[in-house]
Amino acid sequence: MKTEMKNIGRREFFNKGLKATAATTLVSSVRHNSLAQASVPKEKPENPGFIIDSHIHCKGTEKWVEDMVRIYRPYNAMACVLTWMKDAKLMVDAIKSYPDLFIGYGRVDLDDPNAVREVEKFKNAGFVGMKFHSPRKNYDDPSYFQVYRLCEEYKMYLLLHTGISSRGINDIPAWTSSSRMRPMYLDTLCRAFPRIKIQGAHLGNPWYDEAAEAARWNPNLFFDATGSTLFKFIKLDRLDKMNDILWWSGEEGENNPHTLKDGPSAWEHIVFGTDENPEGLPGNIERFSLMLEANNVPPAISKRMWGETMAENLGIDPETHRFIE
Repeated sequence: MKTEMKNIGRREFFNKGLKATAATTLVSSVRHNSLAQASVPKEKPENPGFIIDSHIHCKGTEKWVEDMVRIYRPYNAMACVLTWMKDAKLMVDAIKSYPDLFIGYGRVDLDDPNAVREVEKFKNAGFVGMKFHSPRKNYDDPSYFQVYRLCEEYKMYLLLHTGISSRGINDIPAWTSSSRMRPMYLDTLCRAFPRIKIQGAHLGNPWYDEAAEAARWNPNLFFDATGSTLFKFIKLDRLDKMNDILWWSGEEGENNPHTLKDGPSAWEHIVFGTDENPEGLPGNIERFSLMLEANNVPPAISKRMWGETMAENLGIDPETHRFIE
């Protein structure tokens, strides 16, 4: 009889343990699901004011241009549009028709023997930035320096993909590697070409610490948090942990000899972007807002992150959406 009672006690113990585990899992699941749902808003999110989407790709159709105008204008948003040469005319025409919205960036292959000529063509067509992705060598390989040097001479803004790169499920060989695009290679470029403003995409996912530390010593280096970065931090319930990566204040260098004196604070190196179709703008605004709130980013710095930093980098008046002469 005593043995039977002990067995019953064990069963009760394990049953209670299973129930507690299930409850904990349910609470965690509900919390993560609610955060995930917040990343796709059912209603239009609050307009943060002036916005520059620093990272969006031209889709090459008039329909895409119309969608951009319809969706972006109500948010008082401009967009830096990454454009291959085949779509250059479409983008030139879009900029002429909607100069308050479109900002032209060219896109070339760094390994293309005609890369320098294409940069020249984009500059002559009025494009103000360049996008690079998937080099066959590391970004800071000296063979690419002639391209970067020309961009510096033309005062063109640079956006470079950093971190993991997407791929489809197929059997098509590709000569590229995400490891060629580590964020620390941008440290080399910022030092070698100090007059260029450089942006790394996706905060170097998964090399976030590396991206942040590269930015800490380079006032001309910025990152967006597009792609899977914010989805990941939201799903893992780690949004507030981004302060552990972006940890220094603007005054850090006053008392810390190991941080750039008079340099920007950590969060001032982050700029807004989407890297999605136009319909993705509201969801990206929602996720970016959640990030700012979770990390208690001051309003003045938040305004810079939404658009003022990019306006300053590109020479745009936030009031008129026009380039400053």
